[in-house]
Amino acid sequence: MNHLLDFQNVEKENLEKIINSILKLNIQKLKKIDSFTLLQFNESSTRTRLSFSIAAQKLGINVVESQDSISAKEKGESLIHELETFKSMGIEALVIRTKENNLEEYKNFNEISVISGGFGNTSHPTQALVDVATLTKLNKFSYEVPVTYVGDLKHSRVFSSGRELLTKLGFKVGVFSNEELLPSNLDNLCVFNSWEEVVENSGSVELLRVQKERIENIEGFDFNNYKKNFQLTNEILENTSDDFVVLHPMPINIGIEIDDNAAKSKKFIYQEQLKMAIPARVASYQYVFGAI
Repeated sequence: MNHLLDFQNVEKENLEKIINSILKLNIQKLKKIDSFTLLQFNESSTRTRLSFSIAAQKLGINVVESQDSISAKEKGESLIHELETFKSMGIEALVIRTKENNLEEYKNFNEISVISGGFGNTSHPTQALVDVATLTKLNKFSYEVPVTYVGDLKHSRVFSSGRELLTKLGFKVGVFSNEELLPSNLDNLCVFNSWEEVVENSGSVELLRVQKERIENIEGFDFNNYKKNFQLTNEILENTSDDFVVLHPMPINIGIEIDDNAAKSKKFIYQEQLKMAIPARVASYQYVFGAI
């Protein structure tokens, strides 16, 4: 069994196989996986939780659900004992979403496969797979032109996993945001200072919302200044090439990271991403169960 917590220990060849499986997925011809999977979503989620649940059903995986608030953790139980309990009940895979950044604690437990459905601000590998598969399907990749992330990069697990995946595949990554929301580690990133630079040097951008729930001093955050300098407008989009595309992992805050008119543009392809949600989670299950 494998984990899919991040991409550090996943070979490039296997990543390419996973992405290829996403793109070539035939729901009608899926080989069934006779297993039990626990969905433990300790943070609110709609798209991710539902897509994991539906993907499991497509594969014939039996799904049970739990939340931290009703688990033995509230009674002081250790993580290792909780995982051992899951194993004893016949659970073979755990999909977990949590506000914590304790990813490393799960890596050493090899009796259950663990998939990250979102860890703190560090990990969301299946969303990265959704995004890369979307760009691959639309033939939007170039090894010379970066995929640029715009928005709250400091607190974004989507950016963290996207950066890791794209870099491992050999693609460039760009960033554009205010100083307060840039990641602390800028190594190997193309840092842009204006929308003009982004448009001139990128073939696609991924917008990220300002994560109000993760910013410590949200009351002091200047949203007007942010919108003035970093909001994607229709005027900006009109200056992009015909094949320029904009992604967004959702939820979208129209009026903050993107204005209403830009959100209606054909270049805003979040619906294409939504189509990849279930295939990406199917492929993730297949990977951890050794079917890829």
